[in-house]
Amino acid sequence: MSEYTQEIKKDIDLFQGYVQRLSSKIQSASIQWNDEQFSSLTKGISCIAHQSKDVLITGDKFCESVEKFFTIANENYG
Repeated sequence: MSEYTQEIKKDIDLFQGYVQRLSSKIQSASIQWNDEQFSSLTKGISCIAHQSKDVLITGDKFCESVEKFFTIANENYG
């Protein structure tokens, strides 16, 4: 795995961790808060978490592309 891919994977993992913690904290707080505004916030966070899956999938595909690029760039023809 190239250093570029490792750095991207690290950032993707950090992003995923942040989204998971945010969702978890909101879910924990929802037990204590049960009003309309908090419900709206919870729905918004849920939407963000769902959309973050697209970011993670795109990041993985990008890493695969980077690796393919370096594999091709390092081939010796001859």
